[in-house]
Order: sequence, then structure tokens, then C-alpha cells
Amino acid sequence: MGRTVTSGKPGLSWLGKPRKLRLDENIKDHDPSIKLGDPVFVRKAIFEALAEGDYEAVTEIYRAHLQIFNRSRGAKAMGVSRQYFHRLLKPSTEPSLPTFVKFMHLLNTEQASAV
Repeated sequence: MGRTVTSGKPGLSWLGKPRKLRLDENIKDHDPSIKLGDPVFVRKAIFEALAEGDYEAVTEIYRAHLQIFNRSRGAKAMGVSRQYFHRLLKPSTEPSLPTFVKFMHLLNTEQASAV
């Protein structure tokens, strides 16, 4: 079986056919920060990733939620410095367990204040 090649040209599918949308197609803008700003959604996603044993997914969800925060308020709420908060956003930094616990507590307080 031959190897499938993807098209390098923008706007073309892997078969090389142009993609066309119908005029009646219902297209909506997608903003991931809406879902990632919801503490209930983030907690559920983290618990599912923990149940599956997917550490990488947990850290990705953790960082994605931290990125939508106001850095000063997030650092103050977690009880860490702004510099440490910025370091947590880097993929090379592994979050410590105490920091992760503070983050989960922050999700609980966000959820409580949203209700």
C-alpha cells in the first residue's frame, strides 16, 4: 500500500481538491478560552485525564487554564509570585504537587464564586 501524501498548498485537502463551503453552511467562531475559563469544565477535564493516567494532558489543561488568567490575580490567589506563575506556563517547568493543589483549590473557589 502506497504512502499517503498531504498537500502542502493552503486551501487544498489531502486529495488536492479545493475545499468549498456551501452558502447555507453554519459557521461559528471558536474561542477556546470560553471553555477553558470555566472552572467546572477544567476540573472535569483534569479528573478525566487523571483517571486515564495521562500526565501530559493534565499539565496541558493546567497550563491552558493558567494562560487565560490575569497573571497578578492568579499568582495572588495561588499564593505564588508572578515570576513563578510565569514559569509555570513554560513547558520545561514541571508543576510541584503543592502548587497543583493550590491550583485545584483555586478552581474550587472560582466555581463557588461563579455560582
